[in-house]
Amino acid sequence: MLRKILFWSHLIIGLLTGVFIFLLCLTGAILAFELQIVDFAERDTRAQPSSPTAELLSPQTLLTKLDPQTAGAVQYAEWFSDPKMPVRIITKNRSVALLNPYTGTSLGYGAVSLRAFMRWVTNLHTDLTSGTIGLWLIAIANTAFAFLILSGLWLWWPRQWRWKALRNSVAIRFDVKGKARDWNWHNALGFWFLIPLLFICLTGFVMSFRFADQWWRSFGGTQVLGPSIPPKKPLASSEPATTWPAWMHRIQNQYPGWRSIQLQNGGRPNPNGIIALGVKYGTWRQTTRSLDIKFDTHSGQIIEERGWSSGDGSGRARSIVRLGHTGEFFGNWGQLVGLLSCLAGLVLVYTGFALSWRRFFPAKA
Repeated sequence: MLRKILFWSHLIIGLLTGVFIFLLCLTGAILAFELQIVDFAERDTRAQPSSPTAELLSPQTLLTKLDPQTAGAVQYAEWFSDPKMPVRIITKNRSVALLNPYTGTSLGYGAVSLRAFMRWVTNLHTDLTSGTIGLWLIAIANTAFAFLILSGLWLWWPRQWRWKALRNSVAIRFDVKGKARDWNWHNALGFWFLIPLLFICLTGFVMSFRFADQWWRSFGGTQVLGPSIPPKKPLASSEPATTWPAWMHRIQNQYPGWRSIQLQNGGRPNPNGIIALGVKYGTWRQTTRSLDIKFDTHSGQIIEERGWSSGDGSGRARSIVRLGHTGEFFGNWGQLVGLLSCLAGLVLVYTGFALSWRRFFPAKA
């Protein structure tokens, strides 16, 4: 009786929410390697120094090369370890300007259309670009997907654990067609991608509902992650550093292996001459692979260093959910698993609809 109830619940909920789940999987697949795709699209934008001895321009000098409207809205300025990469100026409205770090020459605005498309896909993924109603529809679809995964596991669970009985439901077959193919793919992909799909749904559930987010911030931030590690003060250097190239040289030597250095507020120091910056070892979103630095422009010294573990437990718990949902918490391999899981989700929706159609509208003999 329970199996019959679960079967019809699985079928009906799948039919009601399948379109939204398909949309979530499709947009998730597009966004899986968003930053890498944008970087690849801008791969031909390179910054050549004016001479072999050319030095990097300071952030203040670079900002003067921008139009006043863009300069006033700058949120971040990002330098890369690759010396031929341009400085990336990111504004508050998420637009991007690329500058030659040696001359300040404008190198354009990058892949503008692609960035706009990715922002649109992100909005479609999170709220269907329709605000509160879209947020609720996405949250319901995500919750329904989690139910479909768990109920599907129950329905899949074999009565007898024998290889002959399991083979058709765990081995993906390409030698069958029609209903047999749909049934096999639906069961096999559901089995192999059960854990990553469920993890994606659970992290999406936490981000969708305030009560779940608050519970995870409290429980995860205290019981799982524990107390934060206080920020440390690096040892002072005896080398003089009075210019921007010297400051950059000091930071580069202090943190080998860095990928990019991102300055907040466009690199403008506060009234005390302190610049806040982030040293990134991964993408700018991977907060677990970055350090927050405070640099004293008067003394040329790094006065404070904060790692991911120095943040409060609530913020760290939230970042685990956010980066776990996209797979970025586990690096490129995690993103790859996320991409494959989304593709598997697309097939699950398609085969689920196909099996339902054949049940309600069987083909005539």
